[in-house]
Amino acid sequence: MKNREQILKSVSKNEDKLFIAKLFDKAYKSERTGSITYSDFIDPYQKLLVSKVLLNNINTKHLLFGGYEGAERVIVIFCPDFIDCNDISLFSKLLKFIKVTAYGEHVLTHRDYLGALIGLGIRREKVGDILVDGNTASIIVMGDIAEFVELNLTKVGNTSVNAEVKDIDELEVCEPKTKEIKATVASLRIDCIASAGFGISRSKIPEYIKSERVNLNWEPVNSPSKQIKEGDVISIRGRGRIIVENITGTTKKGRIGVLIKRLI
Repeated sequence: MKNREQILKSVSKNEDKLFIAKLFDKAYKSERTGSITYSDFIDPYQKLLVSKVLLNNINTKHLLFGGYEGAERVIVIFCPDFIDCNDISLFSKLLKFIKVTAYGEHVLTHRDYLGALIGLGIRREKVGDILVDGNTASIIVMGDIAEFVELNLTKVGNTSVNAEVKDIDELEVCEPKTKEIKATVASLRIDCIASAGFGISRSKIPEYIKSERVNLNWEPVNSPSKQIKEGDVISIRGRGRIIVENITGTTKKGRIGVLIKRLI
C-alpha cells in the first residue's frame, strides 16, 4: 500500500483530502487488525474520487455496496485477506431499507422523503438511494439507524406515512422512469445540451454553473463551453438529471442531432 501522503498529493481540494484520508485510515485499520471496516454512504462524485485516487493505490480488498446493483450512493467496505469481499451476503446486515407507504392524494417526491429524514436529525451520509414508486418508497439506510427511522418517520410533509424496516435482500428495484428527448443543437457544448435536455433557456445555464449547481458525470462544471460526448450524465441541482444517449449525426443545416434521456 502506498503511504498516506503519496495518495493525498494527487487530491487538490481540502475537503476531498479529508474524505480520502478517512477512508485510507479505514483501509489501513482493516489490514492491521484483520477486521471488516466500512464507511457511511458516499455520493457518485465521491465514488468516482475513491475509484480514481484510493482504490487503485491500495492492496486492501474492498467492495462498493449500495444495496442493489447500480446503486448511486454506496458504502465502501474494506476486508482482510481471509474474507471473500465479493460475497455480498456477508455485508447485508450493514444496510437495511425502509418500506414507506404514503396515505393521501399528494404525490411525494425524492426531495420530500429526504427532507423528512433530515428533519428527524438524520445526516445525509446515513441515507442511501431513495427509490420512489407511486405512493410507496424504499429508503436504503445504514443498519444502525433503521429502527429509529421506523419509529419516527410518521409524516412526510403533511402526508401520513407508515414505515417498516426490511432486510436489504428483500429489496425490489423498478426501472427508473425516463422521458426520451430528440433534439438538434448548434454544438455539443454543455449549455446547448443542457438547454435541450432540461427545456430551459441556454442563457440560464451559465447562471446555474456560476452558482455551482451543474455537474457533469458527478463532477462540478466551471464552463458553459465544456464539450459533451455520448454516455455523459448532466445534472442540475433542483432540476434533475439527463443522459446523452446518442449523438445521431449532422443535419443539412449543420446542426447536431442528439437523443437524450431525462430521468423523471
